[in-house]
Amino acid sequence: MTVVRVAALVAAAVVLGCTATRPPPPNTPSALWDIVSRCVGREHAGYCTCPAFALSCCGDPDTPDADVVWAQTADFVAIRDLKMCHCPPDFVAGLALPRVRVSGIEDPSRPDGIWPFAWDVARTRIADEREIGLVINPADARSQNQMHVHLLRLRPEARQWLDGRAPTPFGVQVVALPNLDAVFAATLARVGASHMRDSGVLVARGRDAGWRAAITDRASPQAFTVNRCGPL
Repeated sequence: MTVVRVAALVAAAVVLGCTATRPPPPNTPSALWDIVSRCVGREHAGYCTCPAFALSCCGDPDTPDADVVWAQTADFVAIRDLKMCHCPPDFVAGLALPRVRVSGIEDPSRPDGIWPFAWDVARTRIADEREIGLVINPADARSQNQMHVHLLRLRPEARQWLDGRAPTPFGVQVVALPNLDAVFAATLARVGASHMRDSGVLVARGRDAGWRAAITDRASPQAFTVNRCGPL
């Protein structure tokens, strides 16, 4: 498979979750899992009393403490990424995570439902669906081994090639999705089980209807999103 020559943009993040079901593998980054497993059951005003949220703008008057957690269900949670700290109000960066231990895209227990959950949450933050970009990184382009889907805005040029109005970046494979539950299955069918850990995925709306998955090889699809505040 061709190696995609795009910049890998790995984001630091903060997240909420629930009771641990199995311990993390030894000697792996686990800050996100620490948050998922320790900061559950708090009232909105109390999220920032959990030490794991210390970097999530807690106490900053421009980023309300009550806005740390965006949504949660029995299976998933979503909160703002710490990259939103000190950024303009129109900058959006969130994370969706499973509430059980899942390492990442390569984990056979990867939950299909994380994609529709992440999309529904992103819609509450980004009014125009065609601007939404959901991203999961390959194993070598992430800093944490707890699955997390980034909720971001697409870069304008990405919208162009997703719509077929510009050439697709070299090495990126774009596949149509029948629904958001099919993201992992479509990726697996395209790259094979042995290459899942090397695959990054960007999910966005199609030109007319449905969704598209843009699959990268060993590089972060965050390169196609507005993943930091400031000039593009």
